[in-house]
Amino acid sequence: MKKLFFILILIYGILNAKDNYELKLYENILPLFFKTDTIDVYVDSQTKDILKNSERFKVVLNCNDATLFIGKDFSHLSQACQEKPIFCTSYRSFKDNKNCFGAFYWRKGRPQIKFKLDVIKTYELQISEKLRKYAK
Repeated sequence: MKKLFFILILIYGILNAKDNYELKLYENILPLFFKTDTIDVYVDSQTKDILKNSERFKVVLNCNDATLFIGKDFSHLSQACQEKPIFCTSYRSFKDNKNCFGAFYWRKGRPQIKFKLDVIKTYELQISEKLRKYAK
């Protein structure tokens, strides 16, 4: 019984640590692009759980109020909302979405981060020299 309890606590800790890692990454990288302390974001349900405790992001319920979208799929939104910058959470959405300027996703258990320079220029965002090595 003690082993089962230990295993359950270990699994919970690992899953929670992954969310904290993603939150720290979002909080450290995305404000560099927008040059503000707090960013209004529209998110999918999976990302909402990660960002709910963030001090740097304000999750908005209306896509028109957002500065940035974070998630996988926003094709269900109105045309006006589909013209906003997106930070994707999967490689497929990064590759397929023309408004996606960057992505953070997991591949084979390892974190991956990528940026598109042409989309960054389109939205007049600034990329730091430290992040340029992840851009194409």
